[in-house]
Amino acid sequence: MSDPCKKPSKCPRKNASTGDGGTPYFADLGGSALGFYTPQDMLEALLDYRGSVARVRAVRPRMASGSDSRPRDALRPPAAAAPRLVADDALAAGGSLPPDASLGAKALLPKAPPLSGGQDFSVGTLVGHLQDAVMVDLGLMPLDVRSSRSKAALVRPVFGGRGVFYAHGIEAFVAWAAAKDGVVGCYCSCGGDDLKENVGARVRTGVSSSCSHALALLLALQAVARHVMCTSVPELLRRHQAVDGGRVSATDVQAEPVFEGADGRAAHVVAYNRILCVVQTPPTLAKQRRPVCRHVPCRTRNVRCVHSLAVKPSAAGYGAFDDEPGVDEDAVGAENVNRDGDMADAASGDEGATAEGGLGGAPGDDSAEGDGSNEQGQQGQAPAAPPPLPRGTRRPKKGDPRVFADTDRMRRARNLLPCATETAKCARYDAIARGQVMPEGNDVKLYEERCVHCGHAIGELQAAKEAVLHTLSGRVAVVTHDGVCSNENCGKVVPFDGAHLGLFQYSARTVYTRTFLDVILFTIIATKSSISAASATSAFQLHCTGAIFDGDSAKSRQDLGRATDEYSRTLIVPRNLYKCSTCYGCSQTPYAAVVADGQTIGIFRDASHPFDRVTQNVPTIPISIDNACSVAAAKVRKCIRQRLKAGFGEEVTYVKADQQAISKFSIGSGTLPPLGDHASAGHRTATAAWAASCFWNSFFQLSSVPRDPNGGVSPPASEPPASPRSGGPPPLTPPPDLTAASPLTAIDGDARSTLQGGGPTTRQAPASVQYEEYKYCNVIPSTLGSAELLPIVRRERWAIMYAFFRTFLCEPVIGVFAGGSLDDLTKLAEALIDGKLSRDWMPLAHCVESIHVVWPMLDLLATDMDGDPEMCRAAGELLMFSIHTDLHMENLWRAEMSADALTYEAEWTDTDAAKFRAWLARQPPRPGRRPSGLVAVQASQDRAGAQADEVLSGIVFPDLEQVRAHPADAVAAAAASAAREKAKLNPKKTSKRKRADMEDGGLGDDDCRHAFLTHSTFTPGVVSYLCSCGIWIGFEVLESAESPAGIVAALTARFPRLPATIYFDTACQAARNATRRVPWLVRLSKTAWALDRFHASAHKCSPLFDANNYPERSGMHKTSAAENRHSLNKPLKNHLTYLGQDRFVVQMRLIGAINNLLILYRRAIGRSDVRHRPLPLFFHALVASVCERVGCDCRPTEQ
Repeated sequence: MSDPCKKPSKCPRKNASTGDGGTPYFADLGGSALGFYTPQDMLEALLDYRGSVARVRAVRPRMASGSDSRPRDALRPPAAAAPRLVADDALAAGGSLPPDASLGAKALLPKAPPLSGGQDFSVGTLVGHLQDAVMVDLGLMPLDVRSSRSKAALVRPVFGGRGVFYAHGIEAFVAWAAAKDGVVGCYCSCGGDDLKENVGARVRTGVSSSCSHALALLLALQAVARHVMCTSVPELLRRHQAVDGGRVSATDVQAEPVFEGADGRAAHVVAYNRILCVVQTPPTLAKQRRPVCRHVPCRTRNVRCVHSLAVKPSAAGYGAFDDEPGVDEDAVGAENVNRDGDMADAASGDEGATAEGGLGGAPGDDSAEGDGSNEQGQQGQAPAAPPPLPRGTRRPKKGDPRVFADTDRMRRARNLLPCATETAKCARYDAIARGQVMPEGNDVKLYEERCVHCGHAIGELQAAKEAVLHTLSGRVAVVTHDGVCSNENCGKVVPFDGAHLGLFQYSARTVYTRTFLDVILFTIIATKSSISAASATSAFQLHCTGAIFDGDSAKSRQDLGRATDEYSRTLIVPRNLYKCSTCYGCSQTPYAAVVADGQTIGIFRDASHPFDRVTQNVPTIPISIDNACSVAAAKVRKCIRQRLKAGFGEEVTYVKADQQAISKFSIGSGTLPPLGDHASAGHRTATAAWAASCFWNSFFQLSSVPRDPNGGVSPPASEPPASPRSGGPPPLTPPPDLTAASPLTAIDGDARSTLQGGGPTTRQAPASVQYEEYKYCNVIPSTLGSAELLPIVRRERWAIMYAFFRTFLCEPVIGVFAGGSLDDLTKLAEALIDGKLSRDWMPLAHCVESIHVVWPMLDLLATDMDGDPEMCRAAGELLMFSIHTDLHMENLWRAEMSADALTYEAEWTDTDAAKFRAWLARQPPRPGRRPSGLVAVQASQDRAGAQADEVLSGIVFPDLEQVRAHPADAVAAAAASAAREKAKLNPKKTSKRKRADMEDGGLGDDDCRHAFLTHSTFTPGVVSYLCSCGIWIGFEVLESAESPAGIVAALTARFPRLPATIYFDTACQAARNATRRVPWLVRLSKTAWALDRFHASAHKCSPLFDANNYPERSGMHKTSAAENRHSLNKPLKNHLTYLGQDRFVVQMRLIGAINNLLILYRRAIGRSDVRHRPLPLFFHALVASVCERVGCDCRPTEQ
């Protein structure tokens, strides 16, 4: 007989509670109650009634009497893990058991089961809270219900019952319901589990939010409907219209406070455009911070959006909102926005964290916040000269062969952290040093048992050498022997190394326990110190404790520093320490998102050498970006940007050279182009130019005479409509209507009037076309609503259009729809081109709901486009042009690409690590291949060789093997070298203006430039690559200045398919470099380039590079993860600067491995600080798969 229960979860037991064990909700006391409550629960709630206050408070739910604890469906469990308990038998004995190192992962203390009185995040509990709030608003229950429990959730109806605000711990959202065409949709402001949901688009289309909060609200409304004798939720909303969130005007703006703390913290719910969202105000101590909006589309300007201004208007006197007329806000970047802390608010909201002291937030980053991307000499004074070289090495002169100090003798590889056996052996030597254990013969007679070259046993021992063994507890006198291999074919002399005993021989007379040197290495990372400082501290500790009671302290410090450096080269860094198991996808696309950023931590140039890298020539094809712009003329794009950067009420004056260009562009909307085949590039270009002109003339007015200053009351010029980057305020009063001003005219027989009076008028055309040159440009204020609209509403609407103009008219549209469904986008564009009504094309707009440079415009102009087919077609033509732009640019690249580029594409379109190794084996022998110098166990031999290659090439990606040769631009490298040589011979400086003019002539004036700093004394630094959650997956040591070409080359060489999203502080330049070098790889990978949120505010490039405009792909990414990691490396700058090139790579690799290990440890046990916990135990239990010590018995299985 089949099981009648179809539910995936277990059925409740006989005596189990049918509810979620929450506190008694008064709305549930009837027969249709959602939960089971005892009389004691009801009595307690009635006794705790506190009177009529317009708030509903409930505490964390508790289990009803007699009910058992069963697993609950977690709504959003807390980030921290539950307290861990020791074994029950240990507690019974009255003590605690220490972890047994021999048990490995089993020694980690188990987590305690959830406590019966703990927090309940179940959906059933949330349903009860929301149901109570709705019942309060309908007057069916008391206004205030309080419980005796602490840490209560705050639940409150807002706007007369239109929505319900909920806050509990890190949770803060507002939910509401609205009826559309007889169907009720439930919506939530949380943005979904991945912060990618556009609730505005769902309200427009009538589709409910997908989160559990919206589901809980629907269940609550169903329960309320039963209480008030309604047959359905739609009937409930018809009878009680105050609960229907759709029965309000879209232009109304309301703000209602829901919480105010003693420290000044506050929370408001703001309603606008039939959407509710939460706005949080920081504490009073943060005086320079504005209210922070939590609406997902407002993340870029969350302190300047309509919701934030509704809580605290711009008239409050914040200086950052009083922009002077004509200020180029994009040019000044973050400095113009950050005068009163607005940028700090934006940054705090960008990564999903709340303002300081706010109601809600997200768990913090795994590493501390900070920016390490400063210039080399900013922190402290730059060293005057490099330090002396280590023992046995010399600094080679230019042209001399390199000398590797760590490969002059073979050494055995060691674990990154000591295993249990190594720790026990070192502890025995510590006990001998303290006099607790008498040494045996094998303890003080040290020699290698097997040959490091062939593995045979050691035969004859050579003469003994007296040595001193340094331990954490003192010194031990030992003797060392060099042995001769018993293999006749080998017969080599094998010096003592000490790896099998947990020791490290620094010289014939100096030996250290590995734990002694491990403490120094970990001190460097934990205290952000240097080898020199950590060694000095250890030496001082040894002198103070009497472990070293004689000798020179300075000499001890120097020996410790050099020994630690040589010892660190023998450590094997496992591959999986540079791998994020959470973000890792597959071998073709290992990571869906990668964050890249450079840091100026470099060494002295005279201590550096050219890296040895496998490269192939892939030249950059200089394709003009005019082919990717709807407005092909660079002068016109410049004029449009000038208009958008000016104040809203400011009249823009064009220079003589630009007047004819902008006038000719404006005339272009006069003739409606015929419908044609959009597969033709010529047709797409022509229609896109017409569409751009149509949009321009619909919102801006050109004239040949200046505006009459007495024609009306003009707003202050410092009130521009803010685009997502401009940061300006809304227009407080509308400028005078300019539709009656001198119209833009063209003597053209096909000319016709366009929208809003901004286009050319019909006139008789002579034999030749003549254009009247117009000098002045003003906005048409009545285009987006009448003067009765609130100032912040007008400001918000113009901000939407400004973002659209900056994306589709001012800049190239390469990658604007990267990763999207081209079929769905094409259907939407075709529907708009055909002039269909919004009810027909709106269901097709789901593909752009998460693209905040397109959807807000469609939502704003949907009604106007129903009555204006030309505007509707213009929007569709711009979308259609953008859809085909990427492939069109690739076709242009193919028409001009060189033979080298064609060869590279043919060889490496489909590749993997095995294919690259086979290709490399067929290449001519490469001179100077560096030996690893390490003898490792069989499982780690490849890793030992890879570490040597990492030092040789300066590129460290332990878990990502190379799959392609590094693409290099030989032409650009030769030109740069020639320029440097010319600069040495003729040190005449080129002005910035002249250099910019030269670049404009080659690439155009649209490139968003960035000054990549170089230093005459130091190398440029390193570029770090991290996954989107903060794990360091690799780095590259730079030989020349950081450039977008280097980012493209490094990712191309390591990823068979590029990540879907790449974050870089100059992603706009990197995207164009990839388009001009490997467009085929970008197309196959569906790669999108985005600016990290830390640097985005200082850029003037297209909004398509703003990660916040694409929440579906970037909502949960830590785009500033590289900046966080730089903050850990920055204190080590003085230490790393003094190292040689090889030492620098080794130390950076170890620092990254230990920091990654700490992050993994924190994730595993749910603690914020694990530096005091047994890190070696965790490393060998869950990270290291093999032990590097030959014959070690620390693992139960045979290696």
